[in-house]
Amino acid sequence: MDANAVSAAPRRNAPCPCGSGKRYKDCHGALVAPSDRPGDDIAMRRRMEAAAAAQRTGSYAEAIALYESILARYPRTFGAVHMLGVVHYQRGEFARAHELVRSALAIMPADAGARYNLRLIESALQRRAVERTICVETLPRLGSRCIAPSMLDRRRWRGAPLDLIVSKSGMVEAWAALHGFVHWLEAAPTLWLYRQTSPPAASSLPMRTIDPGAGVIPQGHTAIFFGADISPASWYARAQATDVALYCDDGEPCRLVDRIPELAREGRTPLHLLFASQALARQIGLAGHVVDPSSAE
Repeated sequence: MDANAVSAAPRRNAPCPCGSGKRYKDCHGALVAPSDRPGDDIAMRRRMEAAAAAQRTGSYAEAIALYESILARYPRTFGAVHMLGVVHYQRGEFARAHELVRSALAIMPADAGARYNLRLIESALQRRAVERTICVETLPRLGSRCIAPSMLDRRRWRGAPLDLIVSKSGMVEAWAALHGFVHWLEAAPTLWLYRQTSPPAASSLPMRTIDPGAGVIPQGHTAIFFGADISPASWYARAQATDVALYCDDGEPCRLVDRIPELAREGRTPLHLLFASQALARQIGLAGHVVDPSSAE
């Protein structure tokens, strides 16, 4: 979205469009360091409004990019720091959310909304620690039920069309790794992106956006999921894939405890695990195959 193309920002004393109940000037319009050029302030306020709109519709990558662009110019913008923390909380990135909301409170220590959000984040961090302990204990039990026992011969994918579903929520730093993975596959994949995933700046691979409501979903025989962050529950029951793999570059056990049974259809579809490194394979402790892009012929 072009932030300069959105409608004018609300009046300073009007309710903030983010739904916080505060006046705009006390929330998303709280630019701490106003510019000496009025046009810059207007552009930044429009960008704040665009970020809030993206956040409300679940376009979190877009919202993050907009908030970060504001902070690059005005680092002590309370509304941008606070809402950036909230977006990371909404994405389940609690440690980063905690850091940002604490930074926002350093700017406006008395803000009740930020204090309330900080308590929510701290509670989520505590729950996550408990959940992670449970998931670490549960993960080894999924091996025999969900993972194909036969050795993987990746030559089966050489030159073949397949669906590569980008299921990693933060792809900004991961596109290079994805292209290395495609090199290792030696296949001809179509990239499938979720709406909240921003496409790469440049890619020679064909790309499509998953739209379950319109029936636009991966329907090939082979489906490989790059990352375990995003659930395919809204469309996976309608997919036709019988050759399924999950590429793991993150050892977070709770994501895998959720995703492995889901992709394996509770054991009905053999699932291959592909690991980004030998160290990660050892950490996860399940049978799988280490991806080494340098080994591709």
